[in-house]
Amino acid sequence: MLNRDHSLFYWIWGVPLAVLILRCLFQGFLYPWELSGDEAQYWDWSRHPALSYYTKGPGVTWLITTTTTLFGDGIFGIRLGSFLCHGIAGVAVGSIATRLSDQHAPTVLTTVIGYQCLLGYQIGGSLITVDMMMVAGWSIATLATLQTLENADEGSSVRHPLWIMGLGLGFAFLAKYTALLGALGLGVALWLQRSRLKNVSGLRTGIAGACGFLLLGMLPVILWNAQRGWPTIEHLLGHLHVPGGDSGTTSWLEYDPIWTLKYLAQVLGLAGPLLGWIMLRSFFLRNPVSPKQLGIISVLRWSALPLLAFYLLVSIKGPTEGNWAVGAYAPLIPLGAFWLQHECSEFQKRIWCILIGIRGLLTGILLLTLITSAPTLNSWLNSAGLKGLPIHRISGHQQFADQLHRKMQDEGLSEAPVVCNYYDKTALLAYYLPLKPEVYCASVALGSRPSAYDDFTSTRFPSSRFSGRQVILVGADLESWKLALQPTEIRSLGTLIQRNRPREIFVTKLRTSEGNRP
Repeated sequence: MLNRDHSLFYWIWGVPLAVLILRCLFQGFLYPWELSGDEAQYWDWSRHPALSYYTKGPGVTWLITTTTTLFGDGIFGIRLGSFLCHGIAGVAVGSIATRLSDQHAPTVLTTVIGYQCLLGYQIGGSLITVDMMMVAGWSIATLATLQTLENADEGSSVRHPLWIMGLGLGFAFLAKYTALLGALGLGVALWLQRSRLKNVSGLRTGIAGACGFLLLGMLPVILWNAQRGWPTIEHLLGHLHVPGGDSGTTSWLEYDPIWTLKYLAQVLGLAGPLLGWIMLRSFFLRNPVSPKQLGIISVLRWSALPLLAFYLLVSIKGPTEGNWAVGAYAPLIPLGAFWLQHECSEFQKRIWCILIGIRGLLTGILLLTLITSAPTLNSWLNSAGLKGLPIHRISGHQQFADQLHRKMQDEGLSEAPVVCNYYDKTALLAYYLPLKPEVYCASVALGSRPSAYDDFTSTRFPSSRFSGRQVILVGADLESWKLALQPTEIRSLGTLIQRNRPREIFVTKLRTSEGNRP
């Protein structure tokens, strides 16, 4: 175990704790954002406990269940889990830097501050999505891998750090299946340094325990899918644009270079372009380092490499999404700080740190005060002919729900079931309508792919329990609803604006039908 410098210890723990407190205060109470569609979906899933869900593992839903049980269904209670995971990952990343740099203070401090300035983590830590839970587990697993090698060099047992590695990966997998690429990378890193693990105490039981904990994290997802014909595999294959998926296929001959260029831009941009460049540049260190540091660098590279390479290949088949590569940033931040401190001149260090620090500080302040500062900023951007921040994703949903509820009251239908054409509208109305009712999703009936709402018995639509009842329909158009439901009657209640888009509202009376998921 490293003999820790107490001042570094305070930085490693103090900065994430300070940011956690600021998040709780500003984003939890003073300036809370409304839920995004995905966040509302995960909250709604928490009302339907299950071993897994159609598109995601159960981790974030279980996390929301825990925090809302303790702190209620408000914004703070729902997002607290992400605030905590962001802090945990920050401590782990700072601890990795102490091992890489042998407690070199500038490298550690650059890592600690750099982590807080990473754009994707600033945003991810503000929202309750799968990303920060996965990053927290991934970071802990990477740190535990380094501790395994350190224990081996010292002649200590490697059992416990290997177990922690498996626990971290299992925890990450519960949130996002991408964690398997982290497990692959860390496994390769240990195999490449297997000579350091010869004849060490606790190796076999450590490996068995690590595999066991990872499998324990995978078990709920496996059991849930085995009972339903593996729909998650369909969904993942859909992301890869290959046969058997739920989103269509793309031929290798249809490759568009823009997909790959966009992926590379996403990797750089979501980190913050300058910080992203530093992390990618750190893959190619020039100056000599000690054998111990070479081993640590190998672990950090391999922790990130399979993920980056996998989605680079995916970009040959189709478009990628910006947050897919976020797991790779955590192990690369200490490596980037090491490169900056050991291979750049003092002038270069100063310029890089100032530019990244200013951008990170401004982004942090903006996110902490987004609801009050974004409208002003957007007016400036729009007046300059630039695109504003997409705050419609996390604002206006309460107003939309209130307007819909007033329409329903005006029609004498305040208790009527509400059915939406897409899962995010379903989840947002379930949260923001009075008394948080069950809201139903008709995406399959309208010809789109299934969602988790088709797995819940209480939200499956259409169903015989709606036969002969008046139902409120939200979204889509009149002809689509007529074709999908063949109602006995349907009429428009007008249009409401949500996310800067018109949403048509209808009232209909349904025929007798029994809906089953295709």
